[in-house]
Amino acid sequence: AVCKHCGYTANVEAAKSVIENTRDDVSDELKEVYTPDIHTIEDICAFLKTPLEKSCKAVVYQKNHDDSFVVIFIRGDLDINETKVTNFLGCDIHPAVITEECGLNAGYIGPVNLKVNGEFTVLYDNSLLNTNNLSCGANKNEYHLTGLDMSRDVPAAEYHDFAKITDGGICPECGEKAISISRGIEVGNIFQLGTKYSKSMNMTYLDKDGNTQIPIMGCYGIGVGRLAASVCEVSHDDYGPIWPMAIAPWQVHICAVRSDDEKVKAAADKLYEDLQDAGVEVIYDDRNVRAGVMFSDADLIGVPLRIVVSPRNLDEGVFELNSRDKKISEKISPENALVRVKELIAQMM
Repeated sequence: AVCKHCGYTANVEAAKSVIENTRDDVSDELKEVYTPDIHTIEDICAFLKTPLEKSCKAVVYQKNHDDSFVVIFIRGDLDINETKVTNFLGCDIHPAVITEECGLNAGYIGPVNLKVNGEFTVLYDNSLLNTNNLSCGANKNEYHLTGLDMSRDVPAAEYHDFAKITDGGICPECGEKAISISRGIEVGNIFQLGTKYSKSMNMTYLDKDGNTQIPIMGCYGIGVGRLAASVCEVSHDDYGPIWPMAIAPWQVHICAVRSDDEKVKAAADKLYEDLQDAGVEVIYDDRNVRAGVMFSDADLIGVPLRIVVSPRNLDEGVFELNSRDKKISEKISPENALVRVKELIAQMM
């Protein structure tokens, strides 16, 4: 989640969902409505000709350790953030398996007169705070309620943040409706360790008053594999990655087209040895395959510079030098190849 206005960024699993609730001036009477064979929030809103924002839906989970039910009520146009629910409950959850024995009416669950057989937990999202004239399940097969007023009809409800932040939503930092949701890769983590490990190691220090204290620990880590994936995400084309020179697995890719040709083999071998001796990191492809296959594989590997040695190029007295990003395409003499490659490596670092 990114705010275009103030620059706020957060993982969607942790970002606070700020909801601007609206309340009608007059609350309608709570009424039962016959809704045969209507189970989803989208279908009920279409049936009642009301927007999703004027509905209250139920999302049901079960706790992993005892299978007790967790019923969460949230505004119909929003989705549950399971990480927030797990953190609030202090235990893992999974989507519920609703059977006749549990007492819940799947598709018709609502906050008024809710009954569940056995232990259960009921949670309410902030999006329902002080709202009225909502539709919801009537806890009765094929019936829904209209005119739900949360303050009047569910006065004991306590509200917390369980919703996913939405595209175009309100920024938790600056309050502007400027949130955009974009894909990202988590390349690092910060771990707040508290005193768990410092206590176990009997680690202490004296504060300014001479009192013994236990230090609070923290650490961070960067994922090398994730970092490489991030580079590929931002530096690629339809044919494969385009590795930056600074982190490329090799700096130069030699393609010896027709390596069965003695002149090609000799020229490519010498180029490879010269580059190696100069400290250049080189991958050398001398397979007996078609040029198209060789070039396709070279694109897929993504080495920044490619030198093609072929019978046609040698007939012209040159090597073909290309960059993986297609910005460089030139012909160089074999005698000047090493100098030119080193120049380009320096420029691309």
